[in-house]
Parts: sequence; structure tokens; C-alpha cells
Amino acid sequence: MEKSYVIYGAGGHAKVIIDLVLEHEGRIECVFDDNVEEENATFMGIPVLKYDSELYKDSRLIIAIGDNKVRKALSHKLKHNFATLIHPKASVSEFALIGKGTVVLANAVIQAEVSIGDHTIVNIGACVDHEVSISDFVHIGPMVYIGGAALIKNGVKIDPGVIVLRNTEIAENSHITPLSLVSE
Repeated sequence: MEKSYVIYGAGGHAKVIIDLVLEHEGRIECVFDDNVEEENATFMGIPVLKYDSELYKDSRLIIAIGDNKVRKALSHKLKHNFATLIHPKASVSEFALIGKGTVVLANAVIQAEVSIGDHTIVNIGACVDHEVSISDFVHIGPMVYIGGAALIKNGVKIDPGVIVLRNTEIAENSHITPLSLVSE
């Protein structure tokens, strides 16, 4: 049975989410975006509408916005049920826990006893090793490696290519760049 989705946001991350839904053979009813200005607007051939909680209320919603703070604010405002999407080319342990509204993109690896919170993005090629705890509204960039038993708190953004060593704790709302974890 085909699943029905709605996407919130009409930017670059939404393009990736649309592809992911199509990989799951889902149907996208519309893209919600509060900045739509013209009637009959489309995004990748999909109708764009201002958000209305009554439209497609039985469809699952994904917030397709990369900014953690915006994603968090929207998650409290939007009234739809949230979907969790895992790309078929991702490798996710059966012993991992993945929260609502979270997306795991292609070639990501999620190892045993990893816990990932709500509305988090695990981008392409990221590797999250055993026993890592990732809180809510986190963005793990492409090709990031997070070592075993690390703790990533709410709202953290980790840029592409960063290596987070084992047992590292990253404070809430931190922005980790490739040089920010280098010790002197």
C-alpha cells in the first residue's frame, strides 16, 4: 500500500527528502511553505501550499529544513503526524532507536545500541558507531564519523567530514566544524 506524505519546506533539503519518499514508493501530496507567493506554485512538480493542518491530515509529514532551530520551532507548531524515513541504502542496526521526524539518508551507517532523537538529520555517508546517543534537532553532516559512546546533545550541528572521537560529549546547540575538535 502506497504511503502518503507531505513535506514542509521548499529548499535544497526538501529535494533530498522528496527523492527519499519516492525511493520508498510513497506519494507526496504537497509541499507546504509559508513563503509561497503565487497561485499554482510547484516545487519539483509538486503543488506548493501554505500550511493548513486540515489539508492532507492523514498524510505523514517531514520537516525538510536543515536549520535545527527552525525545525524545532516548526515541530511544535505543526499538527500532522511525523514520519521517520530511512533510506533503503542506509545500514541501520535492528538494535538502534530512531525518533519521530528523523531522516537517515543514503549510505549512512547506524550501529548497535545507537539512540537518535526526534527531528534529526543523519546525512549521506555518515557513520554513527555503537552506543552513541544523539538528542533531538541535530544535524549530522555528510561523511561524519561519530565514535562509540559519544553523546551529542540537542540542537548540535556537525559539519561535513568531522570526526567525533569516542566518548566525546558535545554541548547543546554547538556547531562543530572540522577544526573545532582539534586539541592543541
